Amino acid sequence: MEMVNTIINLFIALGTLSVAILAIWGDWVRSRLAGPRLSLVPQNFRGTFMRRKNNAGVIFYLLRVKNSRDWVNATNCRVMLKTMWRRDPDGIFKEVHLACPLVFVWSPSEITPAYLTLRRDHVLDFGRIEEGSDHFLPELHVYTGNFDGYVHANEAMRYGLEIESDNFISPRLQVFEVAWNGIWSEDLDRMSQNLQIREVTTE
Repeated sequence: MEMVNTIINLFIALGTLSVAILAIWGDWVRSRLAGPRLSLVPQNFRGTFMRRKNNAGVIFYLLRVKNSRDWVNATNCRVMLKTMWRRDPDGIFKEVHLACPLVFVWSPSEITPAYLTLRRDHVLDFGRIEEGSDHFLPELHVYTGNFDGYVHANEAMRYGLEIESDNFISPRLQVFEVAWNGIWSEDLDRMSQNLQIREVTTE
């Protein structure tokens, strides 16, 4: 009988401990066990060519946020630019100052708010380059006055992106590299050789 009471008391103690853990870390536990699982994947690194009203050409490059647990929504979801690196003349990427994290633009930008509820997936405007411009720029809602994240001719930048929502934060940054030789073409096959985007892994 004493053994039975000991076992019962042990289960009661474990139950009490479990309740306490869930009370303190419940949101964290639920997000890991039952929350959304989001990642960034290429949507169109070849680019999408359009003409503006002034007849100038522009090429947009797109990413897609994918939820592999599409039975649960990611609420107030956004993609943040957290870190940037620029390639120096020695070929080494060095961190570029970023005053604060900046928010990328969902597509279509004209009607999509900065924060949205994501169930299965959604397309993100990663960046663009315009005919006659001297740089590629990431597609952000706002740019700080000292923003230095443009890619000029014969330069390369790496952008560290983080997905955030009420119930998810990326476990690591996903890093995308953009390199441009300075040549513009509205022919997307040629332009894909001039401006190249790839995901890279960092140590």
